[in-house]
Formats: sequence, C-alpha cells, structure tokens
Amino acid sequence: MVCKPRTCDIDFPNRCMLKCRMCHFGENAQSVKPQEGLSKEKYREFLCELKSFVDEDFQISFGGGEPLLYSQNLFDIAEICKELSFKSYFPTNAFLLDEEMAHKIAQSGISSLGISLESLNKQTHDYIRGKDGCWDQVMKALDYLKKYCPQVSVNILTIIMGLNLDEIIDLAKWVCNNPYLEGIVFQAIQKPFGAHCSDDWYELDAYSGLWIKDISRGNTVIEELIKIKASDEGKNKISNSIVQLRLFQEYFRDPAGMKRISRCHMGDGVIRLDWNGDVVICGDMDRIGNITENGIKDIWYSQKADEVRNQIVECKKGCHNLINCFQDQTEGG
Repeated sequence: MVCKPRTCDIDFPNRCMLKCRMCHFGENAQSVKPQEGLSKEKYREFLCELKSFVDEDFQISFGGGEPLLYSQNLFDIAEICKELSFKSYFPTNAFLLDEEMAHKIAQSGISSLGISLESLNKQTHDYIRGKDGCWDQVMKALDYLKKYCPQVSVNILTIIMGLNLDEIIDLAKWVCNNPYLEGIVFQAIQKPFGAHCSDDWYELDAYSGLWIKDISRGNTVIEELIKIKASDEGKNKISNSIVQLRLFQEYFRDPAGMKRISRCHMGDGVIRLDWNGDVVICGDMDRIGNITENGIKDIWYSQKADEVRNQIVECKKGCHNLINCFQDQTEGG
C-alpha cells in the first residue's frame, strides 16, 4: 500500500553566489534566471491539491542552490503554504540575509530555516565557503532573525570534513549554550554537489582537505559529539541520532566498503518537485511525472511511481545519501 506524502521538497535551480569547496553550484550562477520555472498560480494549484490528500502537520522544504536567490518565488510559495496551514522551511548560506530580507521572512510565514555555519573560526568558514565576509554575514543574519523573526525557528547546518574537524566540538557546544538556536544538524562530507568525477572523489587532489584523513582523530571528534548528544544540554540540541553519528564513523573509516545501511525510505513519503515541474522520488531514477501535465495525486499514485518505488526497494547501491538524509533512526539515539 502506498502511503500518503509526508513532506515535499520544492527545488529551485542549482544556482549560488558562493564558490564553496564542497559544491559546484556557484558555477551555475547565470544558468537559470529567477523568473524561469513554474508560475505562482501553478504552485498554488499544486499545493491546494496536496492539501486535499495529505495529513495535518505537512511540511514544505525549499532547496536547490541558494533559495534566497529566488526570494520572490520563495516568499510567494511560503505565503500560500501559510494559507494552507503547511509548515515551511529553507536552508541558506545567509549571504543575502540582510535586514530587509529578515523583514520579508517574517511577513512570509516561513516556519523555520537552517543557516550554514562550518566553524566559529571566521577564516575557516570563509575559506570553506570561498568568499571573505561570509562568517560576518552569518552572525549579522542571526541578529536580524532574532530581532525581526522571533517566531521562526533557526538551526545551524554543519558539514563535518577535514577542513573543520578540529573546530566541530566548539561549534556544537556554542549551539548547545545558545538559547536562541533550535539546534544543529551535522552532515558528513560527501561527493561535492555538481562534481563530475568518480565515486572515489575523496582520493583526488582537487578535493584535498575535504576528506578526513586522520581517521583516529575523526573517531575521537564524533565520540565527543556522541557524549554531548547524550548529555542534558545536547540531547535536544544535536538533531542527529547517536545511530547516525556512529554511521558517520563507519563511513569515514571505509567509504568504498560502506554497505547498504538500511532500507531506503525515499519512496515512502517524500515528494520532490523540481523548478520545471518534474516530480521525482530519487534523483538517480526517472521522474514519475510533471505537474504541468498531470495533477500531483494522479502522479503520486501512478503506475510509473510504483515502478520507481519498486526500483528503490530492489536497489543495491551503497548510496551515501542514506547516511545524511534517509538513515533508519528507529534503532535508538
């Protein structure tokens, strides 16, 4: 039996103004213009149909490259979400989050957002993000959000990698001791977004520094994170489960030998809507439809969708996405 959708990811084009060490989306800065893609009316039609067959507490998450490059689209859709009582969330590097943008976020009805912060060390963060001034802007953005958007939940998004490994614990403790912040979500460094290279990217000189080469030190840092997670101060602040943090350790020890860690849940309830109307369940598989051609309910329960779900069940790929996004957390932590 096919379950109802639980969440929906609305992706904008993969454009960004930064040149991050772990992402190539900044190379697409002029590839797709903000006015291209679906109209506000088409998004409204899509969301209203979703409302007719999903449960309460449904959440819309925005993604792609940097969502604030598409701020008008983002806020238009967020206002529709608010009308329909959908929660809404987006991640951001915060480079465009100035005082005016904070006011717009407050007015749009956005429920929560995540801000990328790789270190409390300004030089480390700016180096990873490929642009001077990024760290300062993150701190300003946090002040603007606290002042103008007190109703919006804010968390920190951090990638664990070789470049910031020795600064991860200080960052985690800072978040735990900050009453304003909802918490922190860690991810393990993966193949850089948009990279055209083999799966053993971590052995390439081009990405030197991203991978954790000192495995013993990596284990020690993650063990310390686990201790913080298990503490009264950290249990509600570090969003990752202990099970997932243990998986990070295994992944860094042997990424090539990493076996499939659980059943993939990508087909169980997540709709991903691309900027051109394509609906996909897994980015490595065929689309299941397009909302300019059919309604989302028909697409979700279509034969094509069932075929892709079956392919996901049968897939044997040791997909590293399972480590960061789709791991089974029912085992504890």
